[in-house]
Amino acid sequence: MPQRKKIFVPALLLAAALLASACGGGDKAPEPQTVSAPTARVALFDARECRSLPGEVRSQNSVVLSSKISGTVVEVMAAEGAVVEKGQPILRIDDTELKQRVQAVQSTAQQAGLERQALTARSALAKVNLERMQKLFAQQAISQDELDRARTEHQALKKQEQALAASAASAGHMGAEAKSLLGYSLITAPFRGVLSRRFVDQGAFVNAGAPLASVDEMAPGGDAQGGYEIEAQADESMLPMVSVGMQVLGLVPSLSHAPFVTRLTTVVGRVDPATRTFKLRADYKAPAPAPADTPQDNATQADATQDSGRNIRPRAGMFGKVCVPVARAKKLLVPAGVIRQQGELTTALVVDEKGVLRLRLVKLGGAYLKAELDGQSYIVQAQTEALPESGSQANAADVSGTMVEVLSGLVEGETVVVGGPATLREGDRLAAKR
Repeated sequence: MPQRKKIFVPALLLAAALLASACGGGDKAPEPQTVSAPTARVALFDARECRSLPGEVRSQNSVVLSSKISGTVVEVMAAEGAVVEKGQPILRIDDTELKQRVQAVQSTAQQAGLERQALTARSALAKVNLERMQKLFAQQAISQDELDRARTEHQALKKQEQALAASAASAGHMGAEAKSLLGYSLITAPFRGVLSRRFVDQGAFVNAGAPLASVDEMAPGGDAQGGYEIEAQADESMLPMVSVGMQVLGLVPSLSHAPFVTRLTTVVGRVDPATRTFKLRADYKAPAPAPADTPQDNATQADATQDSGRNIRPRAGMFGKVCVPVARAKKLLVPAGVIRQQGELTTALVVDEKGVLRLRLVKLGGAYLKAELDGQSYIVQAQTEALPESGSQANAADVSGTMVEVLSGLVEGETVVVGGPATLREGDRLAAKR
């Protein structure tokens, strides 16, 4: 008996769902009707499954400008997102303390120079006195002790003169260093580009070495000079699976729903101990827009319609994915528009051999994007939010090519309804195609 209960529970749930959808407040169920709706055949898809690594689009020629001096930001001369030319000022750091240091070093050097001149004169006098004492000692007019005192005085003055000369040279070097640091109080753009980020605002105190601004190099046409790349973080378990030059898939959803083939340009082998991840980068070359008079197929026209009215150029900071092929997989996939939510129940409409629609409970797995690139089949993990909501028709999920995995409820080869009117129900008959 317990086994029999388990067998009939899904059937009872389905019957209750059908009764609830067909009857409302005791009203009579509507008569079956002949309808037209798009269909698809359930297929087992054999492909290389890719693990999606979220990341961001970055400019290949991008620099972070840092401070070589400490001080307060007293002036900001460029806003984030602005185009800056080579040498254009971005911000200025207060250099008052540095100028005072330069003046102090210059005063010290000047004083050391004057003291050295005085010591030079005294040393010359001591040398003359030593020579005179040596003559007198030869004539036995003075004692050895007097000659030694004269020699010691001359040597001491000579050493003091050398020490003061070294001190003056050191002060000169310090002055030159302080003068060179004065040039770093004004932060300028190293090349023509976009000020993608400014880390400080006016009034902020910065320490030497702190990042101040980020500039992405720009070509005359407005794109990044060195192209773009997608940078992502991967779990440390994937370190043995990836290498520089490896073929992977890239995806930038805001520009195109279709994945593209690319290669890894960088694999940073060091694992971050805080996140247990490592960094990798893949090359990204944005496709050039097709000329207006170039013929387009339906898919291209759909993409063009979806992208109309917005700038389709890539920008640093955009969300992107690097999709690494990990293993071959066989999955039963159907278009996302097949799924019809009936309250808490996940269902699909199956077309039987007589053309009658039958409501079927299904159990779903993940959401995927299907791609045929370079003669190989791939499935890429997609956002589950792309699935249609309750009662929705074929929507953006179908335009984006989102597929869903069916774990149970459907069989390979069956015909299912994709989208169609929300009024479709059990017992309706599909109109024959002409």
